[in-house]
Amino acid sequence: MAPIDHTNSASFSDREDFENASRGLIDSLKPCTIRACDGNVVWDNDQYSFLEDKCPGTVNPSLWRQAQLCYKQGLFEVARGIYQVRGFDLSNMTVVEGQQGVIVIDPLISAECAAAALALYRQHRGNRKVTGLIYSHSHVDHFGGAAGVLPSYGLANESSTTEPVSIPILAPEHFMDEAISENIFAGPAMRRRAAFMFGNRLAKGSQGQVSSGLGLTSSSGTTGLIPPNVDIKLTGEEHVLDGVRIIFQMVPGTEAPAEINLYFPEQRALCISECATHCTLRGAQVRDAKAWSKYLDESLALFGDKSDVLFASHHWPTWGQEKLIQLISEQRDLYAYLHDQTCRMMNLGLTGTQIAERLQLPTSLQKAWHIKGYYGSLSHNVKAIYQRYMTWFDGNAAHLWQHPPENEAKRYVDCMGGVESVVRKALAYRDDGDLRFAATLLDHALFTEPTPAVREASASVFERLGYGAENAIWRNFYLTRAQDIRNKVEFHISKPAEVQPINPFLSVADWLDCVSIQLDGSRVNGENITIDILMPDEKCRWTLSLSNGALTYREKPIEQDSQHLADLILNLTKGQLAKVLQGDLQVIEQAEGDLSVLSKLLGFLSIGIRGRPML
Repeated sequence: MAPIDHTNSASFSDREDFENASRGLIDSLKPCTIRACDGNVVWDNDQYSFLEDKCPGTVNPSLWRQAQLCYKQGLFEVARGIYQVRGFDLSNMTVVEGQQGVIVIDPLISAECAAAALALYRQHRGNRKVTGLIYSHSHVDHFGGAAGVLPSYGLANESSTTEPVSIPILAPEHFMDEAISENIFAGPAMRRRAAFMFGNRLAKGSQGQVSSGLGLTSSSGTTGLIPPNVDIKLTGEEHVLDGVRIIFQMVPGTEAPAEINLYFPEQRALCISECATHCTLRGAQVRDAKAWSKYLDESLALFGDKSDVLFASHHWPTWGQEKLIQLISEQRDLYAYLHDQTCRMMNLGLTGTQIAERLQLPTSLQKAWHIKGYYGSLSHNVKAIYQRYMTWFDGNAAHLWQHPPENEAKRYVDCMGGVESVVRKALAYRDDGDLRFAATLLDHALFTEPTPAVREASASVFERLGYGAENAIWRNFYLTRAQDIRNKVEFHISKPAEVQPINPFLSVADWLDCVSIQLDGSRVNGENITIDILMPDEKCRWTLSLSNGALTYREKPIEQDSQHLADLILNLTKGQLAKVLQGDLQVIEQAEGDLSVLSKLLGFLSIGIRGRPML
């Protein structure tokens, strides 16, 4: 049984996407394997060579088609002076030629991949320097590899500089706030979720991970962030970078909370970032589908009749004014339809889950390949729209205060006569084709008594759900869950990562925000601590206050005297503070008061400054 959102009425005989995905190819990387300095592979496009075969019975044919399109890699010419490197990461890197060098748009996830992409471009177009950098939006696959194209500002080596970047780096207004909130505040949770959605632990192959829909998968190299120094604030704002005219459109709250589209009038080319790709998109934060639709309509009004090619930060371009207007119009209508019909049915009293089961797209949209839910899905998006307006609660009083899953499962199993009875019922539903309810019953059994028989029954159901899924994310979740059940891996547990360097480009306030969310308030036990940090190189002082289990901070003028309020006064440079926050107290040279309160405060942190380098 395949959990497909709508009738697969798009024609497999339509080969236009394959033609566009190959159009403009200059050269491919052979082999397409990218390594870090230590020799570890961070990207291997060649491991997907199985996609050259016919679709097997273990993959939805629609998803197989999408994976084949994402498998194409190399340097491509999009328009005069505009090139893309595709298939080197989850996202595309765009290179625009200027008078003195090149402007890079969206430098992938990993520095190693971005460097390899730029090297392939230079191999064929000359060793042009990078004269500008643009982040289209606040997701890591569009800024994480910046150090690969600006290596002197990299975060991975001690010789890198922290001096202000000398070239313009453009991003939408509020970019830093959104990048930090998603990648640092929720970073560990996001990375744990990403391991499931991208199928990181699955073997690549027809019985495992075949794609993520938006690209094949994500790279695993060095990730960081070089902050922008130019904010784009207004639609219609125009900048000339290295002789290249670019007109910007603000599109916040679409695929990302901070996002821009870019129009190149000389080339009649529209970069629509991630607002209209060749699949339906999902989002971590709930997006405003109505606003998304309106921004796409604005893109049409501003640039539709002025563009000859449409390209994005994922997938392949669309050439021809009529074709690109059709694609944007259909994407616009998709988000408007999902929003309006969800609200209509919500106002009739249906819940998000009920609406997701009933809502069908118009036949005209079902015929479009780019509307397919390979990354997001109709089901995902309907529930997100409902949540945006109504929160998680569906209005049923029985759902206000439910038991957590493990406790609820034991009670359900008890009511149904024990684990063996539950498994028998689940297998009967499985044999009748109701894999969804079989998975639900077996999940209760797993929480109650995960015997080998229960594990195998549950894993086999998830496996069948995965093999039928058109949505790549659903497939990866199902198959990863099946694999973890067989390997007895607890899906909700993650091992803390190694302590990594703090990003020196971020502000002290950003660092302290990260510390505050790692404070285990339940361990504080009424402690009250105040620490003053004088920072002559930053010309300011910071007061940290721990009270009622919460850590707050306040910036003050350096000349303001508050010694009588502080348990400890430290005199630190920004570099020293970074080391202190990672537990290195040996760098402290000047201190007044009780130094033990600092150790106590750091001891309340649940995992320390862990995970990938702070962005």
